[in-house]
Amino acid sequence: MAFKYKVIGFDLDGTLINTLPDLTLVVNSMFLEHGLPTVTQEKVLSWVGKGADIFFQNAVNYTGKLFDAMQLTSMRASFDKFYATYVCEESTLYPNVKETLEALKAKGFTLVVITNKPTRLVEPVLSAFGIYSLFSETLGGQSLPKIKPNPDPMWFICKKFGIQPSELLFVGDSENDVIASTRAGCDVVGLTYGYNYNVPIEQANPTFVTSNFADVLEIATKEI
Repeated sequence: MAFKYKVIGFDLDGTLINTLPDLTLVVNSMFLEHGLPTVTQEKVLSWVGKGADIFFQNAVNYTGKLFDAMQLTSMRASFDKFYATYVCEESTLYPNVKETLEALKAKGFTLVVITNKPTRLVEPVLSAFGIYSLFSETLGGQSLPKIKPNPDPMWFICKKFGIQPSELLFVGDSENDVIASTRAGCDVVGLTYGYNYNVPIEQANPTFVTSNFADVLEIATKEI
């Protein structure tokens, strides 16, 4: 049986794993350490999806305060410390993720992760949920010079595994995932349940839209 796609790529936060509880712990721990009021998960949800640097900047901007360079350096040090501390304190796998990944792997698909999450945290998070070994490559925010929405990570994967962009299907939850995939020439599944700055993923015009991760198996195994 021949399938259109040979490699299936996945975002991490908001796609495979609900890391919002831990990301909220990161921000609130930083705020408490600097005498600032804490925030809700709902607020933090609107800050994530474009990498740690922008996540940090969104948190700082939310305070409405002006900080000097020394204060910002201190806050960023706190942010990085807690980001590395709260890796899997309260995070959870989304429904149907592990079973679907295992089914895809069993059918011969090569699985990869392309995330803007700090590279050093990618393996620990995936390993904590017992899914790291399913992936043939994991790219984090520092793995390449450019991150999503730049298409370079998708092209890197295509080159590494000797496929055309049309043979890579990407699965993500944010506009960045859709933009990067589209620019690279890849089809993309937009998941409705993740982190997209509180904007419906449909507005980014992904190739496919679903609220159920298990649907990725059906999409990937359509015969050509």
